[in-house]
This record gives sequence, structure tokens and C-alpha cells, in this order.
Amino acid sequence: MYVARPILVVAIVCSSGVARSGAAQMTAGDLVSAARTQLWNGNADSGLALLRLALDSGTSGTTSDRMNALVWRGVFQYFKGRDSLARESFRDALTIDPRLEVTGLAQVDSLLALEFEAVRQSIPVPQTAARPTPALARLAAGRSADTLFSCVPDCHGLDQPPRILSGMSETVAVESGPLIMGGVAVVRFVVDTAGSVEAASISVVSSPGAALRETLIDHVRPARFTPGRAQGRAVRVLMQWRLNVRSR
Repeated sequence: MYVARPILVVAIVCSSGVARSGAAQMTAGDLVSAARTQLWNGNADSGLALLRLALDSGTSGTTSDRMNALVWRGVFQYFKGRDSLARESFRDALTIDPRLEVTGLAQVDSLLALEFEAVRQSIPVPQTAARPTPALARLAAGRSADTLFSCVPDCHGLDQPPRILSGMSETVAVESGPLIMGGVAVVRFVVDTAGSVEAASISVVSSPGAALRETLIDHVRPARFTPGRAQGRAVRVLMQWRLNVRSR
């Protein structure tokens, strides 16, 4: 199955792979750096193994190292398609310090950055804060007008999720060919407060074939929904749509 989440990591320190025997002697910070390199090389499982070592209670490391490892574990889980585990890792990091700022997530994946901020909104506001930050200010202010709610995998915090309007087909007919097969595609996108799909947000999570990407995006782009609503107002909502792909 074709997975359309490109692995693009910013601020990567390029180095060769780390042997298991050497990893045990590395600091938590070194292990996180090595894990990031594994993501660059497309070795997600190796990277997650290094992050497990970094988070091990027997590995020396600072609180900052632990938060960094948790955030990167969330990034790895996201690219493996384990969205719930990604959110769990982000929540673990933000529980340590909800003021945590992570720069560069939007450059990795715009939806990944939105997921991180959505998780931040679920963290209780601390009673006191020694050093207020923009992140804490956003948290204390509550949800803004452009807050992104999520219905992936389930809807949370909504009075009413977006509903597809009649006339929109969940079946995509494509020309048959040696590189095109029938099957199920999964597409993710944001529905805005007017019920339209935000074109820049559309991403193909999985597809029966890489050649179908543009066809799937074109199919979803004009879709119209009744807007999602929370506390009586229309809100932006992250959606995931399963489409049946059929050959003509």
C-alpha cells in the first residue's frame, strides 16, 4: 500500500547508524540526535528503539532531554500512521511543561503542528507559572476562533461534527491500468467554518497506488459539509475520509 506521508525532518544532524552496544553508553541527548538521523534515513523502527533508550529511567538526561525525546517519539509514531500514540507522546511532553515550544513541526508536516497544538489545548492550565510564555498564554486564553478540532480517529469537543452534503460520492472511479488497482484510499483534510475543504490541508494518508494522489485530492477538494460546531459556533475540524477506488 502506498503511504503518502513524506518523511522530511528539519535541523537533522547527519551521521551514520548507531550500534546497539554504543547506544547503551550514550547520553539521552545523544540518543535523541541519533534517532532523528534514523528518521532521516527512513529507519523509523531503529529511531523508536533509540528513543526508548533515551526515555529509560537508567539513562542520564535532563528534563529537557526527556521532553525532546517524547516529542520526537510522537513524530515517529505519526509517520508510522499511529496517530493516537503520537498524540499520547505529545501529551506526555506537554504534561511535563505545557509552555513547551517546538519550532519546525510545521516544516515537517503542517498537520503534525496542528495536532501538537490541539493536544496542548487538552492540558490543564497550571495554577502558577514562573515564566509565562506565548504557549502558556495561548493555553490560558482558551480556544481561539481558528482552533482546530479533530475527528481523527474520533471526534472530541464538538457539539456536532461536519456532515457531508448530499451528492458527494465516497467512490472514486479511475481508469484501469497496470499501476492502478481498486481498493480503499484514506484522505485527510480540514473542513473550515463555512463547510468547505481547506485545499492546502488535503493529504493522502494511504492509497492503492501512488499515481492516484492527484485524482484523490481533486475528488476531495470541492466537497462541501455542514460545518462542525462547538459551543454554538462553527469551527474548523480535521477529518479523515475513506474512499472506495473503482476501475472504470
